[in-house]
Amino acid sequence: MSARQATRSRVELTPLSTTSWRVCDDRRDEGDMRRVVGYLQQVDDEFEMLWMRPRPGAVYRYPTMEAAIGALSARLELTSHAY
Repeated sequence: MSARQATRSRVELTPLSTTSWRVCDDRRDEGDMRRVVGYLQQVDDEFEMLWMRPRPGAVYRYPTMEAAIGALSARLELTSHAY
């Protein structure tokens, strides 16, 4: 993946290491604190998302990176007005 990758017009991933990414809502401006929605990390053979917004501390696991991005995009679409 590139250093910054926008996917499905909602999810922007910024690598923090080879197994973790900061997840941002690409509709928010760079300076907007609400831009960061959580952190995605590869754990064994799965991908774990730690949400910071709209409900801090919620954790979800996905079997693949593609499944995680699809779920993240869908959730951002649903919660776009919640935060």
